[in-house]
Amino acid sequence: MKIDITIDKEFKKALSVPWLRSLARQILIAQCAESGSEMGIYITGQAKIQELNRVYRGKDKPTDVLSFSFFVKEAAADATTDVEFPAAPDGSLHLGELVISLPQAELQAAELGHSLKAEIARLLIHGIMHLLGFDHEVDADADIMEARELEILKQLEPSLA
Repeated sequence: MKIDITIDKEFKKALSVPWLRSLARQILIAQCAESGSEMGIYITGQAKIQELNRVYRGKDKPTDVLSFSFFVKEAAADATTDVEFPAAPDGSLHLGELVISLPQAELQAAELGHSLKAEIARLLIHGIMHLLGFDHEVDADADIMEARELEILKQLEPSLA
């Protein structure tokens, strides 16, 4: 699995790239993603994520995580990587890109009373689930997605200490 990570300069000291990569890899493995899967993670601030949220979702406000899936079929709650993802010429499966606002994650961690690592893990899980085709627009799909996210978060607890 290839996981490219970009962190804006002002946030480089807040998060470890190897830790982020390991966490994302564990999430992908928990969801049985193909070993040739690729994805990108971009850690940024409020202004950049607000701009992306406005341009791509029509919502002019900051958010915690944005998922830009390269998934080519309609999202479904039971989607896995065995459906048709666009394959690169080298055979790898590029799932998409995640953008996370570190300041928003810090705010939410404080509000929810858990660590920044736990909040980043929660956001990575949620974003990766979207990359793999899960969605929460319909209540039944939301229930399935949330239950799976909680299962994965529990598996990751040792990595969050």
